[in-house]
Amino acid sequence: MAKDTTPRKTEPPPPVRRAKRQASTDELVERLLRARSSNEIAAVAGLPPITGLSGPKIAY
Repeated sequence: MAKDTTPRKTEPPPPVRRAKRQASTDELVERLLRARSSNEIAAVAGLPPITGLSGPKIAY
């Protein structure tokens, strides 16, 4: 195998699947207005929750 000069064949990665459908701007605004904490805002934006030693942090 060491003397083989042909390049390796690699398979392309599978396409990324979206778990949810894209929300329209109006739906996104409504969900942001209903959010009561930074973690709810992060969930609407598709970000991981904000955590710390003393609980959730407000960073948005």
